[in-house]
Amino acid sequence: MESREVLVELDRLKKYYPVNKGMFRHRQKGVVKAVDDVSLKVYKGETLGLIGESGCGKSTLSRVLLGLTEATGGEIFFRGETVNSQNRKAFRRQAQMIFQDPYSSLDPRMSVGRIIEEPLRIHTDFDRDKKQEVVKNLLKKVSLPEDSLKKFPHEFSGGQRQRIGIARALALNPEFVVCDEPVSALDVSVQAQILNLFKQMQKDFCLTYLFISHDMSVVRHMSDRIAVMYLGRVVELAEKRDLFEDTLHPYSVALMNAIPIPDPSVPMGNVRLEGELPSPLNPPPGCPFQTRCSKVMPVCREQCPALKEVKPGHFAACHIYDDCEGCL
Repeated sequence: MESREVLVELDRLKKYYPVNKGMFRHRQKGVVKAVDDVSLKVYKGETLGLIGESGCGKSTLSRVLLGLTEATGGEIFFRGETVNSQNRKAFRRQAQMIFQDPYSSLDPRMSVGRIIEEPLRIHTDFDRDKKQEVVKNLLKKVSLPEDSLKKFPHEFSGGQRQRIGIARALALNPEFVVCDEPVSALDVSVQAQILNLFKQMQKDFCLTYLFISHDMSVVRHMSDRIAVMYLGRVVELAEKRDLFEDTLHPYSVALMNAIPIPDPSVPMGNVRLEGELPSPLNPPPGCPFQTRCSKVMPVCREQCPALKEVKPGHFAACHIYDDCEGCL
């Protein structure tokens, strides 16, 4: 895998939110570590799935990655170069985002043609005819009729709005697209159509995806590799096949057991997550998963485990594997 080209790299990325108290909010009560020391590589042409429960930091990670939220620490690299304030605009031409909510992510006052054209207005010097040509081609790619150009978002269904969002994200012909739970707000019957569209667009435009979801079956369908997040940290990272056939982290095992199987004769897994996700403002000491883990040990209550390469290309952050080599 390392011989492949690394398109995007996150190095110890952090995003902390201070929580203040008092009448004038001048005293700091604590810090919410929404993203805590995350390091990931995304290889050119692949789909890296990112999964975890709601509140684990997936969406915050995506927003920090694209510069929509300022990072507290760490670095972001694109094609080996650090992304900073000087080259962020150039990076944004190559890195786009498809948002979770197809209703609030589109400006209701703008026509569909104007919405898709907006990135071209900001980042290119195309004349009007060229912009119209690009917009019409994109509408065709996402299977929307040409008469959609003059319509407004409220005239479309949820699935059609997400197609508009996809067309807008592809307007600048980017290399990297972050998909932040892009089908979670859609009906199940529509989800399959949009997921297939994502796969087709990846082939047509040579795209690299960071695909975020809380649905393990969706991530399994879309991804080449999968990273599992829990309370702001990556706890397991592996090729899709390795993750599903030889799950290492207890949290990942629980997620696997939560996947519904449409066959009543197949018994459900016996691993269940007990309790709620701990408060990010007051996480437990040591391993953040120790309050819900069936394999908790004394060391788990004292030390936070590092992400280790347990097998070639398969990483896990769990004290069960402390005797392995290759700790990152």
